Amino acid sequence: MVRKFLWLPVVAGMIFVSCSTMGNYDFTAVDQSLNTGEYEAAYQVVTADSDKIYSSHDQVLQSLDLGILSHYAGEYQRSNQELTQAEKKIEEYYAKSISQSISAYLVNDTVVDYDGEIFEDVYLNILMALNYIHLGNIEDAFVEIRRFDNKLKTASAKYSDKIAAANQENTSNGEDPVAVPKMNFHNSALARYLSMILYRSRGQLDSARVDMKYLDSAFASQPALYNFAKPKSIQQELEVPQGMGRVNIIAFTGKSPRKEEEVLRLYSDVGGFYYKIAYPEMRRQDSVISSIQVSAIPVGEILDGQAVRTPQTVASVFLEPLESISNIAVDTFEQHKTLIYLRAILRSIGKSTTSTVWGTLADDSSDSGLGLLFSVLEVASVVSTEASERADIRVARYLPSVAWVSGMNLEPGEYILNIEYKNNSGAQVALEQKYITVTATGLNLVEAVCLK
Repeated sequence: MVRKFLWLPVVAGMIFVSCSTMGNYDFTAVDQSLNTGEYEAAYQVVTADSDKIYSSHDQVLQSLDLGILSHYAGEYQRSNQELTQAEKKIEEYYAKSISQSISAYLVNDTVVDYDGEIFEDVYLNILMALNYIHLGNIEDAFVEIRRFDNKLKTASAKYSDKIAAANQENTSNGEDPVAVPKMNFHNSALARYLSMILYRSRGQLDSARVDMKYLDSAFASQPALYNFAKPKSIQQELEVPQGMGRVNIIAFTGKSPRKEEEVLRLYSDVGGFYYKIAYPEMRRQDSVISSIQVSAIPVGEILDGQAVRTPQTVASVFLEPLESISNIAVDTFEQHKTLIYLRAILRSIGKSTTSTVWGTLADDSSDSGLGLLFSVLEVASVVSTEASERADIRVARYLPSVAWVSGMNLEPGEYILNIEYKNNSGAQVALEQKYITVTATGLNLVEAVCLK
């Protein structure tokens, strides 16, 4: 029996070469636009090539990607429409998936509608909150932050019942049950920060102090996710000098993790079972940015791009990390990965059983011609398993990796903020300029993005 499977590595190699070079979209033009901060140009490319990038099962992914790019491009109303569509589809597809048995995924997970990861589902509400802030709609921004919190309260149980059902099906086939991983993420410093400065802008300092305490708790109770110091500027947020305006800067950098396929191949001499299990792993993406410096220059010192006099920096701060979206993406994916792995085992058992049946018939057949036919069917079944068993590596491409924050107190007036992104050597890798009219009351929020 072993002899019949000696060719498997060769066949597997041939199949995976073909899989890795077929049907993949070239994102070079999109990535070039992202690296230069031309987010609308990236949006237009993705929109024009959407039929090449997304399948009919990728409606959630398409709406997420477009909604995120629209947000970066400053098209806040359009972003809200696209992210709302993504959110509705996530709810619809997840509700539909509950009624499906594990065995409904007969080929692989890529042939079902993508219903989003937990981190994608919750962070779309953060982006929508920021959209509403930029649109001047504070009430709806609060609504989105509350929606974020409500989703997070139930997220840890999202996959528990499905994992239990998968374990039950697999144990009936002689497999050992798999423990349900614990999800550590239960409190977002970024959500608390936004809520805190919104309350402060409305003069509701008691509510702002409550959010500050929850923000402190996010760092204290989730050290694996917040494995960096809490920003020092947080303590200054509720102590703004009289007559000054507090400017808050939020910067998003890098890109959140992508999924990559991992494959296990197992062969048993007893019974001739051949298993192939393909499942996704979250892989972090490196960023060149290690620090961000923001300097404020009064607009009155610049006229039509020319300095009236030497521009004087009136304030300068370094941003500090507030939330690692990458850490949270990896953490919240663990439960789903367990479910995917269990489904892959069940699917592989079914496919392997089919191959083994043909192999047994081939071995037992006294008719050489019929035995050859059964052997061919066995080989075809194994090759089919190799070709069809693939990991679902779909994930939103444009969510950031890290959220940075800081603040500065400025006299009311108009300013240019120079936002310098620097690498480990302190060299500038990108420069972004933002114009802001600072007021002594209300919210003075600046958002910056660099996906390098």
